[in-house]
Amino acid sequence: MTEETMNWYYANSGKQIGPVSFDEISALVSNGSVKPDTKVWSGQGDWQAAENTALSSLFVQQQADSNTPPPLAGTDVDNKYIWAVVAVPIIGCLIEIMVGTELIWLYILANIALCSLDERKLKAAGHQSPTSWMIFIVPVYLWKRASLLKQKSYYFWGWIAAFILSLGISVGANEVVVTDTACAIVTDIIREQYYSDEKCKAVTINEEVRTGFYTANAILDTGEQIFITIEEVGTDEISVVIPEQ
Repeated sequence: MTEETMNWYYANSGKQIGPVSFDEISALVSNGSVKPDTKVWSGQGDWQAAENTALSSLFVQQQADSNTPPPLAGTDVDNKYIWAVVAVPIIGCLIEIMVGTELIWLYILANIALCSLDERKLKAAGHQSPTSWMIFIVPVYLWKRASLLKQKSYYFWGWIAAFILSLGISVGANEVVVTDTACAIVTDIIREQYYSDEKCKAVTINEEVRTGFYTANAILDTGEQIFITIEEVGTDEISVVIPEQ
């Protein structure tokens, strides 16, 4: 049986469509309804991707008839914007530390801008870009991009590592702010309640008993250590208590 006399079936949205003649399926290839990866069945064997059957010549002819060149190889696509996305968690974290406040909008705007620029690069290279909503879920965008370009997902894992590192930096910076502020408060308490000129030189946190509540030791300029508790009571405020020693 020749391909012209075969009855063809093709898969569409989980359904088997057919039988259709060779001329009919040729028309479906021409209008894009049947793509190279569309599963088809010619009456024998298993379902296969259309490009691996007698229909393969139709896709070759379709490409020859088109003035549009094929997409650039994934290795030739410019990845500079996507690596900039990978750096956003670290850079954003450092900026937050410098200005002393959370800047969620900074991350959102930076990711949207860089992913939008990357989408333009992909389209200019002839590639399909990830769905637009994925811009708002960066790791999903990175994973899908690597899949579409058949690239190694290095930048996906790079972003995961950068995100985890940024959390560590943020926690460490917050602890420094808490201990420095607590030390100044300890000095004030000693002066105002104990009428002493001793000053706190450093505070070391022993344990975070619960979120925002710590036990710690304050080291005075005399070398003495006193036990204190610290509690974060607001975005920028802490409370320090010196229990009976």
